[in-house]
Amino acid sequence: MKIVLIEPRQGKKNVYSKIPMPLLGLIYLGTILKNNGHQVEIYNEDIHMPDYSKIEADLIGISILTVTAKRGYEIAGMFPKEKVIIGGIHASLLPEEAIQYARQVVIGEAENVILDIVEGRLTDPIVKGTPVEDLDRLPYPDFSLIKGYKQSSMITPISTSRGCPYDCSFCTVTKLFGRKYRFRTADNVIGEIKSKKARRLFFCDDNFTANPKRTDLLFDLLKKNNIKKWACQVRCDIAKDEELLKKMRNSGCDVVCVGFESINPKTLEAFNKHQSVDEIINAIRSFHRNKIKIHGMFVFGSDHDNQTTIWETLRFALKQGIDTIQMMILTPFPGTQVHDKLKKEKRIFSIDWNLYDGQNIVFKPLLLSATELQTNVVNAYSKFYSFSRIITLFATFKFRNALFNIMGWTIFREWKKLHIKHQQNISH
Repeated sequence: MKIVLIEPRQGKKNVYSKIPMPLLGLIYLGTILKNNGHQVEIYNEDIHMPDYSKIEADLIGISILTVTAKRGYEIAGMFPKEKVIIGGIHASLLPEEAIQYARQVVIGEAENVILDIVEGRLTDPIVKGTPVEDLDRLPYPDFSLIKGYKQSSMITPISTSRGCPYDCSFCTVTKLFGRKYRFRTADNVIGEIKSKKARRLFFCDDNFTANPKRTDLLFDLLKKNNIKKWACQVRCDIAKDEELLKKMRNSGCDVVCVGFESINPKTLEAFNKHQSVDEIINAIRSFHRNKIKIHGMFVFGSDHDNQTTIWETLRFALKQGIDTIQMMILTPFPGTQVHDKLKKEKRIFSIDWNLYDGQNIVFKPLLLSATELQTNVVNAYSKFYSFSRIITLFATFKFRNALFNIMGWTIFREWKKLHIKHQQNISH
């Protein structure tokens, strides 16, 4: 059977769409199908835009995020409905919406059910996937299935775990993967890395260092195999273990992405972050002490945030020397606690999924207007990624940070032009 899997592009570009990195869900599914004798092609629209009029396939699989849902439904409409299957986080959250565009919708993890769906043993319109308990059982994802993907010139994502027990109020991770951590063994992870010719690795787990025992062994193996230049996503609590942090740096980690989320204690509590501002400061200092650069991620728009919160966060980021930042606007993704609260209070004013990218505001904040929130975040971004700051970084010999900020400045200028119209719309 010939199967085409598609990851849609976003309806509108956002400030991070210049760095395309394929999601792993379709690659795992494609690899499973290929290994079982099916002919598989994967199209990631941010990497290669296909001519859909020339695609001939027995089955079309489309994976959608909330922000790519409208584009995914548009693609689905190009094919007979009986050939289309839709999955991904948005379909898992709103299966009754997605089923209007497909013969079947898959909720949750699809690896255990994909063969039964494709080969006709599971025919229910909405199929509930089951968690993969033994992640080592999954095949190494075959990136060669992605049309136009050049692994040697792009960042290669590696997933080593699933699930998260923290259940932050704005996050959809637990809706797809649950609250129980599941981990691949260190040997299995190293085996995948050695099978690839990756220029740079990104461990895309939501909390890469959640299991200290496995993490310690994995760092040993990364160093032993001379694997260098990798980045990951972590929580602040890794910084409490100085020895583990040293091993992390010595094994090749040079950048961490950290969800600080806020420096407003009330917002941290509302988000269920289970961390304090003091812990954030300690983490920043610990990472820098170990020569690990920080991409700090913040979210604005809680019921405790006002204009001052945004500018205090900017000053905090500059004072603490955070290397690059991501200033997101709170987005009420379906199925989250934030969504349910705002919907109940009738504060969501847009369900245009194209705007659900963390950069546009779609609800009425409590302590400032929607326009004020959008405008102040944009202006704070402009200050952080300003040309004058880039000059200062060069003048103080912080060349790598200067180059990162040049990239941020360039991306931001383009993004700002694209989002002026949305700012005008929400002001009315």
